[in-house]
Amino acid sequence: MRDARHARRIVRRLWPRFGGALLTVCAAAVLELVSGTALRVPNPAAILVLTTVFSTFSGGLRAGLISAAVSWLYLAYFLDEPGPGLAYAGDNLRRLVIWAVSLLAIVAMIGTLKRRAECASDEIVRRERDRSTGLEAALAERRRSEESLRALFDRNLAGMFRSRRDGRVLECNVAFARLLGYRSREEVLACNAKEFYLDAKDRERLLRLLRPGAVVNNEELQLRRADGAPLWGLVHLREVADGPSTYLEGIIIDITDRKTAELAGRVELHEAGRP
Repeated sequence: MRDARHARRIVRRLWPRFGGALLTVCAAAVLELVSGTALRVPNPAAILVLTTVFSTFSGGLRAGLISAAVSWLYLAYFLDEPGPGLAYAGDNLRRLVIWAVSLLAIVAMIGTLKRRAECASDEIVRRERDRSTGLEAALAERRRSEESLRALFDRNLAGMFRSRRDGRVLECNVAFARLLGYRSREEVLACNAKEFYLDAKDRERLLRLLRPGAVVNNEELQLRRADGAPLWGLVHLREVADGPSTYLEGIIIDITDRKTAELAGRVELHEAGRP
């Protein structure tokens, strides 16, 4: 089995170089074998030209020249008059010279076309490889940027989120889940954003203020935690165009302690002002 694979590798390596020339030799041998039978080919040059073209196209200039030489030698033998030595009657010598020039010209043209085709193919492969390398580098850079942004998103101390106008939560960071008292981001993503507002009218009012490109800043709202407890949040919100649709992107900062202190101060001032 190993010897058979080794033999196949040798054949695959040598056939492009010498296969065409070997085919020409075989064609000349077959033509000679049938020359004395009813299968005799009156114009063997046509067949030899085909084998020479194939040899040049498959094996290159060197293989083409070998095939052309074999073809021309057989034609010289075929056009030779019977008798000792080489003798050509009538126009046979002129035909032989024309075939010599023609075969060389054919080999040169096919060899040149093959070389140009190979150069063009190599250039296309090189460009595609460069483009692929550039694309891989761009994708790697994009992945690094996305990972960096994701890390910034997740490590931010403020609650960050994205949602649709209908309330579907698209994304949030850990701080947002912790702010609203959820155990994980997954729990938040399973909720509707409408559940996060203590008063649903506050969300409706914000949506009326928003449009793509518009920003709502420093809105103080009462939100609802997962256990139902209220909290105060400072909300920054904007609407972002996403193809034919849009999504809401926002940041929430817990200001419950500040609002509690403010309310306590107001109560103290009110009580101090009473007689």
